[in-house]
Amino acid sequence: MSETEVLEQKTKQTTLTELESFPIDYDKLVGRGGAFLVTSVDEGYVFSREEFTEEHKMFDQTAREYGENRIMPLCEKLNVLNKDLSLEIFREIGELGFLGVDVPEEYGGLALDKTTACIIVDALSSGRNASIMVTASAHTGIAMLPIVWYGNPEQKQKYLPKLASGEWMGSYALTESGAGSDALSGTTTAMLNEEGTHYLLNGTKIFVTNGGWCDVAVTFASVNGKYTAFILDKDCEGWVIGEEEKKMGIKGSSTVTFFLEDCKVPVKNLLGNVGEGGPIAFNVLYVGRYKLGVTTAAGAKFVLDGALEYANEREQFNKTIKNFGMIQRKFANMVTRAWEGDSINYMITGSIDHTLNTVDKSAENYFEIVQKTIEDHGIEASISKVVGSEALAYTVDEGVQIYGGNGFIEEYPMACAYRDERINRIFEGTNEINRLIIGGTLLKKAILEEIPLRDAIASRMENWIPQLNLSENELLLSEAKAIEFCRSFMFHCLHESILKYGQDLKNEQWVIEPLANMVIALSIMDTGFKRYRQLAEGEHKNHVREVLSLSVADQYEVCLQAGRDIVNYLLSGEKLTSSLELITKWEGDTGYRPDRIRCQKAIVTTLYTQKKYYLN
Repeated sequence: MSETEVLEQKTKQTTLTELESFPIDYDKLVGRGGAFLVTSVDEGYVFSREEFTEEHKMFDQTAREYGENRIMPLCEKLNVLNKDLSLEIFREIGELGFLGVDVPEEYGGLALDKTTACIIVDALSSGRNASIMVTASAHTGIAMLPIVWYGNPEQKQKYLPKLASGEWMGSYALTESGAGSDALSGTTTAMLNEEGTHYLLNGTKIFVTNGGWCDVAVTFASVNGKYTAFILDKDCEGWVIGEEEKKMGIKGSSTVTFFLEDCKVPVKNLLGNVGEGGPIAFNVLYVGRYKLGVTTAAGAKFVLDGALEYANEREQFNKTIKNFGMIQRKFANMVTRAWEGDSINYMITGSIDHTLNTVDKSAENYFEIVQKTIEDHGIEASISKVVGSEALAYTVDEGVQIYGGNGFIEEYPMACAYRDERINRIFEGTNEINRLIIGGTLLKKAILEEIPLRDAIASRMENWIPQLNLSENELLLSEAKAIEFCRSFMFHCLHESILKYGQDLKNEQWVIEPLANMVIALSIMDTGFKRYRQLAEGEHKNHVREVLSLSVADQYEVCLQAGRDIVNYLLSGEKLTSSLELITKWEGDTGYRPDRIRCQKAIVTTLYTQKKYYLN
């Protein structure tokens, strides 16, 4: 039975209201994708940078020093297409071992955890150059992982050592002019030649990152209607590389079109089996999404620091502009957005690593388990991408505003940052597509009972704010209750949506988008509170409390607005009136009265004392 048929059957069999509530075993949810949805703020565990091991810190320091000392001084030269210099930096990153973190040791890699992989791209971002980060990230993620996960031993031995060292550069060619987000609708074909020795590929692939510089490319074509993956290398005749695209931003990275004209790909370069192209194409994108979340959240911190340096020097009306309240509010919001992204990113990697730490790396099905574990965290990966990219977009936009007219001048760094930022909300799946993934995966997990969403919904129907195992002296007790109200509100909206649409909910974008926004807001609040709760008492926890307070205030409003939009759209008459009364009743019971200005003033006071983003 297909997944769609299972969904149809499950939807017809029962409604959520017919289920009884059972106690949820939170310990069994650690390491499961979507666990945050059903795990209250007083339960569960999240990984964060405060829990980095000594090895994590060593990689962080090494990569950060390289970014600051080697990449940052070359920023201007790397912001234009400079193949020789880019390849030089790329190979140096390989020599440091940073390109082979996900590669097995027998093929020249380090085989380290997902947290370390993200720490490296996070720290390398200290070089403040988006182009080189795009180049390296595309190589280590979407270009190499298909071979790591699906390649046979001969393919791994041929390609991975040179890709891990930086001797070869990889690329990933999926998109076609008529097949962007709907990648499987591509028209590139592959036909086996009469001798049975080669596939002949015909078609065009666009927007190929690293395409003009690469030695190896993973690409996709239909074999008798079956979507299939292939490895291209320089020995493949008929692989024609087009001119470099003239882009709005990330101008120092290579982006080209591939023309496949009876391109002769040896049968031994078939990646996986015929017809497995879909899973190969999409499974690696989960990793690309959360790694993009890491680089964009890191970028937000550095943009903030640059804007702060400028605000410390720029004078208007006989005082530096950092003293104006409106500027201070911008900085407080920028700190909060960056911290939210950072919290989400390491929550994800920690959860994935928790599961993979118990798996034998020498097992034949190890990479199958890796893929399934990462796919299980599909909601979190999309959240990471959305939160990080939108945090950077906000920060860069406000950075330009703080610079004023100078922000619009190419001589200053904000103009380049503004152009570079814009692509992040488009590639690795547009943020709209990622919201569809969040909503659709939420529906799937609910109906297939992959996590106890239906039990959680049933348990919250009569009590939206359960008794929490928190001290009455907890300074953020009302915030905790507000988060639990939002969790129940999201359950309420999900329940009403499934009752109306069933599995067709995944196609109702007017509802899926605000529902996804509720999930994103909940994940930010839930993760942030758990990160805060796990901290030892002290100055750092006090600083985190200030930021968390503002984060909850902001995300609470997002959740309220989205939820009310859904309820007003779905319901009518007495049912709408009853629902709105229920929402108002439980909202009042939180006792939550956010004081956003007080939070913002506290954050900016700390920021000005520390003189840079201070929550690393």
